[in-house]
Amino acid sequence: MIGAGFAFLFLTTRGHRLLDNAEPWLDDVIRDLQRLRNAAGKAREAVDEGRRSFSAVSEAIPFGHSQSKHKDWSNEPHH
Repeated sequence: MIGAGFAFLFLTTRGHRLLDNAEPWLDDVIRDLQRLRNAAGKAREAVDEGRRSFSAVSEAIPFGHSQSKHKDWSNEPHH
């Protein structure tokens, strides 16, 4: 079955026309998939950066602990 499909595409005039018409469309699909992959990579980097930032803030300000363990920020110089 697959062999017949390849034979049609590569050995017949109609198959050649079909390949010629499909090639630009396939190029567009590949280009769009690459753009999607790049966008997903950037989104993943943004999520990772957000996690790192949240972790840094969580370590600096220990949520859920008693007030006696918190640093007194009232005496800190203001910028």
